[in-house]
Amino acid sequence: MDNLQQLQSLDLETKIMKTKQRIREWYYNFGGQVYVAFSGGKDSTVLLDLVRSEFPKVPAVFVNTGLEYPEILEFIKTIENVTWLKPKMDFKSVIDKYGYPIISKQTAMAISRYKNTKHEHQKELRLWGGMNNNTGKMQKMGVIPQKFHPIAHNPEIKVSEKCCDIMKKNPVKIYEKETGRSGFVGMMANENCKCNIKLR
Repeated sequence: MDNLQQLQSLDLETKIMKTKQRIREWYYNFGGQVYVAFSGGKDSTVLLDLVRSEFPKVPAVFVNTGLEYPEILEFIKTIENVTWLKPKMDFKSVIDKYGYPIISKQTAMAISRYKNTKHEHQKELRLWGGMNNNTGKMQKMGVIPQKFHPIAHNPEIKVSEKCCDIMKKNPVKIYEKETGRSGFVGMMANENCKCNIKLR
């Protein structure tokens, strides 16, 4: 955390210099077989600009989930060298089959695991936390916030974190397998990387 705070305290020019250095390292490490994960949002747009300031021919990859604002789609159409991908399932089909990504991916995952857990002690841990008998440690991760317990207890509400995997990650994994490319992903410092496409 100290290292992150030090980096965040740097002036903009130094941050850009360091970022470009990392971009070059990533690019050469994969022999130029890279791409930029591009959503049309501000973070990925800045990243794409930084990458292409060093390597103008790097492709961008956009996953059209069908949930984007029309303005985002129009903006993406103005950017050169963007590969458009589409998930195999639309959002309604994902919801019907797996459930809603309620609140956040972490909360949805915790609720989904609770609903699919048979062991009573494990269910209690998912609701309240506490000492995990299997690990001998206090369980803090994956505990459902108390205000969402009614959702966890309601068998009529299907909840799942699979939406992101199916609609965003899976199309990109197929692209990576077919092209052999590795991705640059723009993230805010406070974002949880488990929700994003992992850099290999």
